[in-house]
Amino acid sequence: MENAKSDQSFTNWPEIIESLGPIRARLLDKWGNDEPTPEALQDFDRMLLSAVAGAYLSHVYVNPSQPVWAPLWNPALNVAGPNPDYVYRVADVDPKGVYRISGFRGTARFVDVAQSGWEMMRPRPAAPAGAPAAKSPPAPPPAHDLDTLNIGPDGYFSVILSPERPENYDGDWWQLDPRCVKLMIRSCACDWLREVDARLAIIRLDSTAPMPRAELSRRMRNVVEWAEGIIAFDIGHAQHYRDTHLLNQLQVSQAMLAGGGVRDQLYYDAWYELEEDEALVIDATVPADYRYWQVLVADDRFSTVDWVYHQSSINDLQARLDPDGRFRFVVSAQDPGVHNWLDTAGNRKGILQLRLNRAKAVPDPITTKVKIAEVANHLPAGTPRISAPERAEALRARTEAAQMRIYW
Repeated sequence: MENAKSDQSFTNWPEIIESLGPIRARLLDKWGNDEPTPEALQDFDRMLLSAVAGAYLSHVYVNPSQPVWAPLWNPALNVAGPNPDYVYRVADVDPKGVYRISGFRGTARFVDVAQSGWEMMRPRPAAPAGAPAAKSPPAPPPAHDLDTLNIGPDGYFSVILSPERPENYDGDWWQLDPRCVKLMIRSCACDWLREVDARLAIIRLDSTAPMPRAELSRRMRNVVEWAEGIIAFDIGHAQHYRDTHLLNQLQVSQAMLAGGGVRDQLYYDAWYELEEDEALVIDATVPADYRYWQVLVADDRFSTVDWVYHQSSINDLQARLDPDGRFRFVVSAQDPGVHNWLDTAGNRKGILQLRLNRAKAVPDPITTKVKIAEVANHLPAGTPRISAPERAEALRARTEAAQMRIYW
């Protein structure tokens, strides 16, 4: 994840289109689906288009001297396994710059502003055969919680981000890490309909120069590398769980522990494989003390199953706990008729991801694969049933709430 050198020559649309052409074949080869259906190929191409759109918004459009918060991942830009409870935004920064971040806190569960040293996501290089064990990666640049700031009665806040505290300034200040080239916001809401996401602005105080043409050309050329890199990264991430985790079993993600995700957050991941008439019944402890927890289902390219029109995620507010305080949920393509259902939307293979933020204890997920017709036998007696009309109404309410989030 390094920055490419600036190229002084101008780029143009035909050059970009020509460069994009070959990446489809390379990514399909990495995906490794030997007999994709026409529908699967169409979904793959749609994902590739979303990666190209994301490259423009999150890399070409953003300017460290004239920064704005741009959308990163959302229902339309569905790469990197987005968490449906998060609104993701990014802004590019100059590690030597002085910035003011301001806005209104809102009522979201939490708002995390992470400094990042990566300009573009790329697949992790494979270690050579016989190579010694990799050293622990260096600590990432810091992340910040809006709730550590002085927030006014109306929810307004303002913080300076710079390498050194400005002289004679006694307001809120975050130190800008010398490795940081990008800021990422995660605004977490569990009640999508009623919680209000944070509204933020970012202004550079020491320079507002337009982007140099040579730098714009470099970023436009990077569209190809961005689109290919993030999809290759996601496919590789999914295949890592396929190759290192027990099938259909949620296990602590060593990849996430090594770097990535939200600070103070533990991730459990599983590679699942299910037939149309099969389901996973998962039984997990809920920690007594936590800030947030959630589970989602994604496909085998690590795109989260559409969460606007499918119940592909459940958070701590949306879940129904059993009388014994445990969280039991079902993963399947067919509706099992229970509240805690994760809909795979017909994907036979993919990823399950459970995250716990600031939890004082860890769960012990127990997974059982059963036939859909046998699901009720593996749930507590008296588990409430949901009828087809009730499910349809619940999904309509979910769809309405999901569209209330502010993605830009």
